Amino acid sequence: MGILSRLSKAQRRQIFGSFVLNWMPRLSILLATVSFLWLLALPHQGYSKRTYVSESALLPGNANLLYQWTDSMAAEAYRETVERISTLSSLERAQALEREFAEIGLKAATQSYTLNTSTASKSGVNTYAVFYAPRSDGTEALVLSASWTSRDKITNTNAVAMLLSLGKMFKRTSHLSKDIVFVVSDGDTEGLQAWLKAYHGNEQNTYERSEEALRVRSGAIQAALNLDFAGTGDYNALGIFFEGVNGQLPNLDMINSVADIAASVAPVELTLHDELVPMTENVTKNYINSLKRMLYMMKYQAVGTPTGNHGLYLKYKIDAITLYGIDKPGWHSQRFNLFRIGCLIESSIRSLNNLLEHLHQSFFFYLLSGVRRYTSIGLYMPPVIILGVSFICQALSLWGVSSDLPLELKAMARNKNAVVGLPYARRARSVKVPAAVVGLSFVAGLASFKLLTTQFGFPGETPLLKLVASVGVCSMLVLSAVSSAQDSELAPAPDWITLKTFVLALSALVVTTLSALNFSLAVSIGVVIVWPYLYFKPSRLMPLNVIQTVILAGISPPGLVLFASWWYTMDVSLVLGWVLEGYEILGTWLLPTICCIYWPINLAATVMVLLPVS
Repeated sequence: MGILSRLSKAQRRQIFGSFVLNWMPRLSILLATVSFLWLLALPHQGYSKRTYVSESALLPGNANLLYQWTDSMAAEAYRETVERISTLSSLERAQALEREFAEIGLKAATQSYTLNTSTASKSGVNTYAVFYAPRSDGTEALVLSASWTSRDKITNTNAVAMLLSLGKMFKRTSHLSKDIVFVVSDGDTEGLQAWLKAYHGNEQNTYERSEEALRVRSGAIQAALNLDFAGTGDYNALGIFFEGVNGQLPNLDMINSVADIAASVAPVELTLHDELVPMTENVTKNYINSLKRMLYMMKYQAVGTPTGNHGLYLKYKIDAITLYGIDKPGWHSQRFNLFRIGCLIESSIRSLNNLLEHLHQSFFFYLLSGVRRYTSIGLYMPPVIILGVSFICQALSLWGVSSDLPLELKAMARNKNAVVGLPYARRARSVKVPAAVVGLSFVAGLASFKLLTTQFGFPGETPLLKLVASVGVCSMLVLSAVSSAQDSELAPAPDWITLKTFVLALSALVVTTLSALNFSLAVSIGVVIVWPYLYFKPSRLMPLNVIQTVILAGISPPGLVLFASWWYTMDVSLVLGWVLEGYEILGTWLLPTICCIYWPINLAATVMVLLPVS
């Protein structure tokens, strides 16, 4: 401060102007690079901590288990029953399962539902039963659920058989203080969604959806375990799926307690998701494996679609995870059968039964690089903020370029003895074309969203046809914006500079704001757009403009849909149908975020590289 105070106003202004025009762009690149390196460092063991159970009331693995070999043999008998009734229609299958629960002594019922989306019409029948705990006052409950179809697209035989076996075992216990609700849902996610809506009194009877009211209820659901054990064989490992709708996560103690139980009373190998990765003594390989696990988690979070039925509970602030049986012949770990699965589930329920309130002691925001390694929000949020600051630095530099600052610095360079600098800005910036382009881009994005989500009833109407119409609307915007800029008078500063300033400022706003709602989606968007948006600008060389336009088209929503279709070897219509169903059934944010926020900024950037250079 002492050195600056001895300088004249003109000298201070010259230093500030030089920093804004010359050093801020370099600072922007440096910050973006630091952000990338920080994100890549997160899976390293030096930036992650070992997980631990924060909620002392859980006491995982301390209870004496009642699940015996006779219960395991009962599960195997139920497995044959499940295989037999799985070939029946939805109604007959649900009624048969209702009778099985009733024979155990549980109060059981069925629930029918229908759901009409823009891509399909779905209906089914759920089965549910309630074990009323002897020491319960009916105000709290835990849920054990399973879907008829596993994530492997085959019958979830072992999981349904396990529910029946556990129901029979719990019936002879007297120490539980919370009711146990058993749910076997039909369909994919829509079955459990209908049951949860009805359980919480949100059942609807409209053309789009209809859920039958529940005849059997219990208290407020404290936590839930969803089971996914496909087939009738044994398993090598147990995978944990925990990502919910729009990137929601359960309390970390849900995962930690299961991990403690799997390491003690019911020893099984645990992994995240369905990827079995061997641990080695090679530091580099371990880092790459941790990076892969973290990227898998971020991928599932970014798309916003739950990785299992557990994700639907998180919408109602119910902590839940899915336990998935991994059958990988030749894997080095010892295989385990229904007995060990039953012990693990009973011990988990006994731990959750100890809760006096909802899980709240541990983290709700975290990244996992392994079952036993986590990174807290205090370490993974700064790189996203730094990425947003890099956009702002470049935008401020361009805002200075579009003012009188460059001319003022030249005048000061010619008259080095000047004491008072020229006024900072004596002419108005021309923001008409940039503001119009940004405004029309958001209008086009909203129109595309309405096109994709509205059922017009035209013959041959498909999501792919709607996407083509959306691309047509956006292309017309780009062409009209470029032609209007060519016909207008030359602005005091080129239109592309002001437009790029708006694009960078909006990008910073989106990335930083979205990071608080869905960190992985914010990182995905930031990583895709940062370098094109920082470096791209219009050029007098037509081939360079064409290359920039092609790259921006490649990272636009239509380009990303085509890339996803190629990467997953799926038809484009299937990819679009999956995104639409996620929005219409589960309320995911991916489609509105892409259409109403990401695509408009991409359109404005495309117009920017096509504007004339003065």
